[in-house]
Amino acid sequence: MTKKNIFFLILALLLLVFAGSFTAVMVRKQNFSETAETKAVPETAESTETESISETSVPEIETETLLQNAPDFPEVPLQLPELHHQEAVLTVEAEYAAYSGGLHSEVSDECSNGEYLTGFSGQEDEKIQAAFMIPSAQHYDITVSIRAEMPGSGQILLNSENIGTFTLHDTEHFVRVTVSGIYLPAGQADIAIQPADGNFSADYFEISNNTELEKIKYQKQYTLSDKQASENARKLMQYLSEHYGKYLLTGQYTSGTDNKELDFICQTTGKYPAIRFGEIQSDSGNSSEEKQNSIQACEKWAVLGGIAGLSWNWNAPSGVASIWTDETDFSLSDAIPEMALSELALLNAEQISEAVEKHQISDACAAILRDIDSISDMMKLLAEKDIPVLWRPLPEAGGGWYWWGADGAQAYRWLWDLLYQRMTEYHQLHNLIWIWNGQKEDYLVDKYDIAAMDIYLDENQEFRSRYEEFVTLYRMTKQQKILAISECGTVPDMNALFRDNTVWSFMGLWYDDYLSGLDSETLINFYNSEKVLTLDNVREDLQ
Repeated sequence: MTKKNIFFLILALLLLVFAGSFTAVMVRKQNFSETAETKAVPETAESTETESISETSVPEIETETLLQNAPDFPEVPLQLPELHHQEAVLTVEAEYAAYSGGLHSEVSDECSNGEYLTGFSGQEDEKIQAAFMIPSAQHYDITVSIRAEMPGSGQILLNSENIGTFTLHDTEHFVRVTVSGIYLPAGQADIAIQPADGNFSADYFEISNNTELEKIKYQKQYTLSDKQASENARKLMQYLSEHYGKYLLTGQYTSGTDNKELDFICQTTGKYPAIRFGEIQSDSGNSSEEKQNSIQACEKWAVLGGIAGLSWNWNAPSGVASIWTDETDFSLSDAIPEMALSELALLNAEQISEAVEKHQISDACAAILRDIDSISDMMKLLAEKDIPVLWRPLPEAGGGWYWWGADGAQAYRWLWDLLYQRMTEYHQLHNLIWIWNGQKEDYLVDKYDIAAMDIYLDENQEFRSRYEEFVTLYRMTKQQKILAISECGTVPDMNALFRDNTVWSFMGLWYDDYLSGLDSETLINFYNSEKVLTLDNVREDLQ
């Protein structure tokens, strides 16, 4: 064989090896693509929103693989200070505090010392700051006595950190504005007020020991409002009860059905959240948006051993299809009929049409029932398998920015009662654990299981434990409900939660920048805390 022939033979062999390698690479890429696709709900001719996925037909998904290959971090123990409870009431008159600019004191019999400080000119750097010497490490209530010269808002600062924002409308009298349950170590603390808009006068600053925090108690058993609750719903509620006050269950909202946020958490922290929170918004008869396979995604997560959570951001049933008050012309109060709610909630489709023809209910009211029925039909796929759901409909009603809260508390409570009764009695959905998230006491309803708060903070605010929000719900619910953080913009401080005795049952971090913007160390420490529960915990305990 000539050298030339040998050269071409070697070249042919090299080409064969390269072709085999290239094929292997392409196969690996194809396999990776197939793995990634199984994380989303399959888009096939047979797959629809109302199609159930049985446990045996759930495709192999990447979650188990990611768990096996996830980074391993040591458990993070709590670091709690030693508290020394003692009586303390410390006061600094505003005119004796540090201030600058055009502020000056004036005389008034209404004030504690006969004088007050006034003269804010609207400059951003203007503030009044009082120095305190804190006698012992414990929790305190921080109070400022102020009056609005004109309606406006401002901030209370602790050592230059914003710990509370207030708004004043009364321009006649001095009022006490208090931020409760703030932990302070022994030593100096600086308290300041700083207007954001409007002008204020200040009488005094006060720090007193807090006595309410230590009285917070966690019950061993919280019952469900639905007396016919399914076996697994009762089991989940029992699990939440047993761990309430002892652990925080981790939760994460997803932007779709592919679990990319949950996978990101696992790849970063080595852990999956215990609760997968999804949204239902486009699933409305009045919406032209593409429907998502929210129910199937919940079922897949439950099969993996996780807890499913769903929020219903309900597009207006008629008119402009939007959740936002200022974008839709739908009026809830106009849709409320004279017909008794107990009768309305049990009407079948034929009776609804007849009631519209007889002008007993409006088309708008019928549209409300239609949407409830549509959502209920979807939820039946989970009920048939007794997959319990942390169910949060009609969130943040007290804010008024959503149509279901815009017409006031009475209309909202009517809608909640209709929704609850129609889903549990007419549609026999007994796998739901109802989360009330009305945000205001006026909007509190009768039938619910968990009271929750959405908590988003300014960029310069630390999350801490959100003691004030916890105590607000604790009082509002008369200590009879499990309390949770239904949405938040960052993860809680686990040390602060247990230091302040405000151990929320669970939390749900929002997606997008709220998750991706967190630094890795914060996320890792949170998910590896000795006092959080993750997917590996609940799948072992609830299976």
